[in-house]
Amino acid sequence: MSKPMNRKTVVISGANSGIGFCAARDLVGMGATVVMACRRLEAAEQAMNDIRASHPAASLAVVRLDVSSIASVNEASDELLSRFPRIDVLVNNAGIANLRRKESVDGFEMTFATNHLGPFLLTNRLLPALEAAQGRIVNVASVAHAGGTMHFDDLNLNRGYNVLKAYAQSKLANMLFTWELSKRLEGTGVTVNALHPGAVNTNIWPGDHWYERAMSWVIRRFTITPDEGSRTTVWLASSDEVAGESGGYYQDCRPQKRRSTARDDQAAERLWRLSADWVGLSEDGG
Repeated sequence: MSKPMNRKTVVISGANSGIGFCAARDLVGMGATVVMACRRLEAAEQAMNDIRASHPAASLAVVRLDVSSIASVNEASDELLSRFPRIDVLVNNAGIANLRRKESVDGFEMTFATNHLGPFLLTNRLLPALEAAQGRIVNVASVAHAGGTMHFDDLNLNRGYNVLKAYAQSKLANMLFTWELSKRLEGTGVTVNALHPGAVNTNIWPGDHWYERAMSWVIRRFTITPDEGSRTTVWLASSDEVAGESGGYYQDCRPQKRRSTARDDQAAERLWRLSADWVGLSEDGG
C-alpha cells in the first residue's frame, strides 16, 4: 500500500514525458513536492502546466539537468542540494536508446553516458540530502539487462556498436550500480532498488532519423502505456511494503529474479571504480 507523501521531496529525472511524467503527476497527487529534473526547460514547464490542470495545488519545481553531461549533472546537483537539503526519493528515470553510435559532450558513448554515468554521478552527489531524509533511490532499469554484457575492454563500444548491445549494457550497468550501492548504503537508512517498467511506449527513441521514427511506430503497437509503466516506480517511491528493502529488482510491484550477471560483486565493484574515475568522483563523493 502506498502512503501519503505530504512534505516529501521527490526528484525525478526526465519527468517531462513518459514514465517520469506519469510518476510525477501521481506522486504530486499523493502530496509530494516533485522536482522535475529535465534537459529541456520549456518541456518541463509545459509538463508542470499539464499536471496542475488536474492538481491545481501541486507543489512542483524544475531544475535543468542533462544526464549525459558531467557538467550539467554537477550544476544540477549543486542547485538541488542548495534548494532541497532533504530529498526523500530520487528516481533515476531518464534514458535513451540510439540506433547509431553517438558521443556525449564528454566523449562517452551516449547511451552509456545517459543511462548509467549521469545517474551514477547524480545519485552520489545527492547522497547527503538522501541520507538526511533516510530516503529511497529508484533506478528505472530494464529486463534488457538479462541480455547485457559489460564490455570492460570497450565500454564506449568503439567496436561493433549496435543499439541492442549498447542499451543492454547500460541497463546491466543500472543493475550492477543498484547492487553495489545497496551494499555501500548499509546502515545509512537509505535504500536503493531497480525495476523493469514493462515494454512501455515512451520517447526513448530520439526520432531524428526516419528509421528511428519507424521503430517508434512499430514499438507503440506492442507496448503498454506510460501510466501502466509508471506504477512500479510510484510503488517503490511510496509503498510501506518496500520500506527498508534495498538491492531488489521489481516488476509489476513484485520482486523478480535477476541474472547472475546483475549481482556479480567483482563486476559491480569494477564498474563503480571505472565510473567514479570517468565522472571525476572521489570515494568520499566529492
